[in-house]
Amino acid sequence: MKIQKNYVNIIKVIFAVAVLLIPFYITNTYALKIICNVMLYSIIALSVNLIVGFCGQLDFGRAAFAGLGAYFSAVTFNRLGLPFIVCFLGGAIFAALIGCLLGILCRYTSFDYLTLITIGFSEICRKFFINWRPITNGAFGLSTKRPSFFGVTLASHQSMFYFSLILLILCYIVIRRITRSKVGRAFKAIRDDSIAASYAGIDVPNYKVLCFVIGSFFTGLAGAAMVHYTMFTAPTNYTLDESIIMLQMAILGGLGSLPGSIVGAAILIIAPEISRSFYNYRLLFMGIMMVVLMLFAPKGIMGDGGLKDQLVAFVKKNWSKRARKGEHAGV
Repeated sequence: MKIQKNYVNIIKVIFAVAVLLIPFYITNTYALKIICNVMLYSIIALSVNLIVGFCGQLDFGRAAFAGLGAYFSAVTFNRLGLPFIVCFLGGAIFAALIGCLLGILCRYTSFDYLTLITIGFSEICRKFFINWRPITNGAFGLSTKRPSFFGVTLASHQSMFYFSLILLILCYIVIRRITRSKVGRAFKAIRDDSIAASYAGIDVPNYKVLCFVIGSFFTGLAGAAMVHYTMFTAPTNYTLDESIIMLQMAILGGLGSLPGSIVGAAILIIAPEISRSFYNYRLLFMGIMMVVLMLFAPKGIMGDGGLKDQLVAFVKKNWSKRARKGEHAGV
């Protein structure tokens, strides 16, 4: 058992080194851009998983919060000339404040009504981004420039790769600690049975608000990072379709599984890029993928009892059968 654990640790170290060296052996800037997108979308998928997978609140408005973080950071950076770190964190805090207001409005609503409210909120934000032209530049979108971070200008894809990687690692660690804390246990209790959770002394409405605040903070953080990486944002980036894709990332990876969020984001970002001619049909492809997954692995890829666990169980079963056949043959 100890030897097996050592092998696992060695594999983890090799994987970590391989990830850190990606910019050195992948020099194609377009490939690095896709990898950066995977990491930033992984943060959004983690926030979706926190809200949907751990707290059981179906949310179709994540793209709106990414947009709030992006526009706040871009506007304050362009118009007010504030330092990047202030604008960046300000975008996340602004998204969290709006998430708090929405959470307060929705804290007593049921699952079905919450879905409708978040869909409506997403559309309101999109219209807001389009029509508040003096600030957002309307449908033409808003341009910004690459920022500097602690004296280092994030001008290259390599520097943005490491920035995105550090951001993803920090967000993953924080969300993982939250899910394993008293707050995380309360979220899971609400997900499993909100009535039983309230009888157990858990303040269900306020914990729902807290979950929205935390999730919106991380979504806004990713949105703020994206706008400075792409140097452009527009209302078309924050439609209901985008919210559905973000939700699909968490479901595909496995609700309740944080590593699954990263896997789901990687699949749904990379798959449409394999063939650019196929890109316009990505929603159809993702829809078919989700239907197939829900039929054969409803827990997703990395969730408890999901595709990964099914494959491991299948391999172990066949391995044990072969071992028994070998023993009988030896006898």
